[in-house]
Amino acid sequence: MRYKTLMTAMALCLMPAAVTWAAQQAPSSGHIAAGKAIAKTCAACHGTTAASEKAGVPYLAGQHASYLEKALTAYKTGARSNKAMQAAVAGLSKQDMADAAAYFASLKSFSARPPQPGQAPKTEADRQPFAAARKLTAMCAGCHGEDGNSEMPATPSLAGQHDAYLMAAMQDYRKGTRGEPMMQGFVKPLSLSQIEDIAYFYAAMVPKKSASPGKGDPLAGIAASAPCASCHGVDGNSSDAKNPRLAGLSAEYLIAAIDEYKTGKRKNAVMHDQVVTLRDRDVADIAAYYATKQPRALPIRKPLTVGEWTARCNRCHGAKGVSTDPRFPVLAGQDEAYLAKAIELYHRGTRKNALMYAMSFLMTKSDIKTLAAYYARQRKP
Repeated sequence: MRYKTLMTAMALCLMPAAVTWAAQQAPSSGHIAAGKAIAKTCAACHGTTAASEKAGVPYLAGQHASYLEKALTAYKTGARSNKAMQAAVAGLSKQDMADAAAYFASLKSFSARPPQPGQAPKTEADRQPFAAARKLTAMCAGCHGEDGNSEMPATPSLAGQHDAYLMAAMQDYRKGTRGEPMMQGFVKPLSLSQIEDIAYFYAAMVPKKSASPGKGDPLAGIAASAPCASCHGVDGNSSDAKNPRLAGLSAEYLIAAIDEYKTGKRKNAVMHDQVVTLRDRDVADIAAYYATKQPRALPIRKPLTVGEWTARCNRCHGAKGVSTDPRFPVLAGQDEAYLAKAIELYHRGTRKNALMYAMSFLMTKSDIKTLAAYYARQRKP
């Protein structure tokens, strides 16, 4: 159902704006003078100039009146969920909201705070796909390979592994439930956003079959590995994002991993029960079987550059986020924390909008942060 919803939303995204919206909204019917009095109750959060100094609070000054009126109505009806905003608009009439929107729109455009340094991409290299992930994985390359295909027999290849599995594994290293001091030391200081970037990077890489099939008998491994198929796939290419792909991994690594599950060094009750009775010969045969299987690349979209993302966003929000269409909000100069929060809400589907859900569904946390930083640094003329 989730993917059916996504495909429907993506279809909407590809249509011209005139098709996705029933009609251009009429000019605001609000009265600026009346709106000024109403806006006084908003100053505690949004500031007297409607350009709050509080991170995460949107600037309202200079925003399109019809968009603001639509947003206030959404809070009033519950279409947007924010307890503070719902309480603020509860006593407002339709005309009150139109008046407040007209007042905010009449104010001078966003006088945004200076952006925090170090968050926006500064060089062309920083704007390339996986730029952040490649920096983070530079220390991993010596063992796991630059693209996640390890040339060290006892070290697992990470290319083409499910990102959900890789994230869970890194979380286990952070919590200490999975051993190996070197991995624990590397993962512990990472943020959740950085872990997601690393996992997505390796998941998107094309996996290669190991050149180290081991000494076991692959044919005997077919029968011995039968109990593994329900979780890891008949040929070792798992279709379950929670379970790792075994196809193409080196036999040495697979043998070492199975031994750790047998001894309990690696904690997993299901795996322990599955392998505890295996003979050394069985383990060698299973490892040889999976090592000789061809790993399949995952159907994962490569990340977009900042330019590619903004080219999509600008179709509705205008060049550099300077919207000239009253249906769509101005993004240029908007509060960075607010933009990131809003995109995250659309990304999760918490804030309902089929078009924005389609645009943000495939974004990583890093994409969201970078895009928010980009638009916060633009200025409305």
